[in-house]
Amino acid sequence: MKGKMIALIVFPLALLGVAMVFVKAQQTRSSTRVSVNDENYEWMVNHRDDGRELRIRVKGKPEFTDDYSDIKTLSPRGSARVEETRGSVSRRWEIESDADGNLRRSYYVQGKAHDFDSEARQWLSGLLLEAVRQSGFDAERRVSRLYQKGGANAVFEEVSLIKGDYAKGVYLRELMKGHELDSDSAERVVAQAAREMKSDYGKRQVLSLVAEKYLDDQKVLTEFIGATATIGSDYERGQTIAAALKRGSLTTSQLKGLLQSVAGISSDYEKAQALIRIAGAYPAEVASAPAFFDVVNGVKSDYEHSRALLTLLGGKPNNETLNLTLKSVTGISSDYEKARVLMRVAALGKDDEGVRKALVEAARNINSDYERGRVLSAAFK
Repeated sequence: MKGKMIALIVFPLALLGVAMVFVKAQQTRSSTRVSVNDENYEWMVNHRDDGRELRIRVKGKPEFTDDYSDIKTLSPRGSARVEETRGSVSRRWEIESDADGNLRRSYYVQGKAHDFDSEARQWLSGLLLEAVRQSGFDAERRVSRLYQKGGANAVFEEVSLIKGDYAKGVYLRELMKGHELDSDSAERVVAQAAREMKSDYGKRQVLSLVAEKYLDDQKVLTEFIGATATIGSDYERGQTIAAALKRGSLTTSQLKGLLQSVAGISSDYEKAQALIRIAGAYPAEVASAPAFFDVVNGVKSDYEHSRALLTLLGGKPNNETLNLTLKSVTGISSDYEKARVLMRVAALGKDDEGVRKALVEAARNINSDYERGRVLSAAFK
């Protein structure tokens, strides 16, 4: 790796791109930092809550035992320190590596050297495992070990023990990157991300990887569509819906479910973008679908409303589509935007007397003489 790369992870929560992150909730403050360059490797954990403070610092690349109860090897001239103060009791464990990688260990209680007995081993084991688990540290290797022991289910069980969305996402993505999952396991990845992750960005990262690999499976696709509705961010939901449209082949029922998810988007721009993508991918299926027009009618922006309708009219709409469009146009206040849509309807439905009559009736609601005249001229051209 060239140059310096810094990844910042909040333990147990995560934010990237900040020099140091502190999360305070119910008197709890936590942070984790991993810094890597060509010569040095450093991992730091700081966690404080009511009556407890934990500090872990590892300099040099460690290799843990299989159960993460201890450090097996450490880069030459590396060091590690684990310190915990709980109430009035303080403990400290240190390990140093010489130039040849030989390890020297020491353990202290209340600042005094102490035998590293079974109680001390149990103490260290619990702290190291929890720190590794909650920070997402060494995730690639740990997911591989879990999978070897118990398959995908072992990884899913571990993910449920993780508190922060960042580490949950890391584990689920590592599972998909390193292993080909069967239908049930891929479906469970989607369900677990939807149920357990709160971060919209983190959830989209997991679902996007699912979309790349598993949306040809109809069970996974159905679960995926349901998961899009759990994303609160309009942008992240829109991007995840776009992924479903690129990778999946939707049934009528799935398309209806996706439209319901689109209806939950607050932003007129993002809602229109999703509708335009759906109209582009499934023009025949949505051309006369009341569910599609119900969502279009929920777009408050005149510009975005007309943009969605014009995209649908860009295909080969039938008369039913034109009539549904004429009904939808009544929800547009802008004379200009209304006229834009009506002129397109006029060009497409000029040979049908029923469409023409409905078009003329819709034109009566245009206040601008100029815009109304343009529409009527197009209707009788």
